[in-house]
Amino acid sequence: MSKKYPMTYEEYERRVIELFLDLYPKDKQDVAMERINDLLKEEPEFIEALYGDTCFRYDHPEIYSETCKNAFEDYKLNSIPVRTLNLLLGGKVD
Repeated sequence: MSKKYPMTYEEYERRVIELFLDLYPKDKQDVAMERINDLLKEEPEFIEALYGDTCFRYDHPEIYSETCKNAFEDYKLNSIPVRTLNLLLGGKVD
């Protein structure tokens, strides 16, 4: 059985969270994880919506060119879903 996308939703969620936490020093990652958990309590489908957006970009080379096939690579994950999380949740962690 082949899968349509390079990552399942669960793999995507785990990788996006890992990349987001990498933006913070090790001693502040627990605070950053709390922020993610709070967001997911309020908006449980938030990361799922980011996954849907990434899948859409992956599926549409006529819009995004053939580079859309890189949508699941760390560089693209950092530049879109991780930065989106950082915009919402980032900032100073005390």
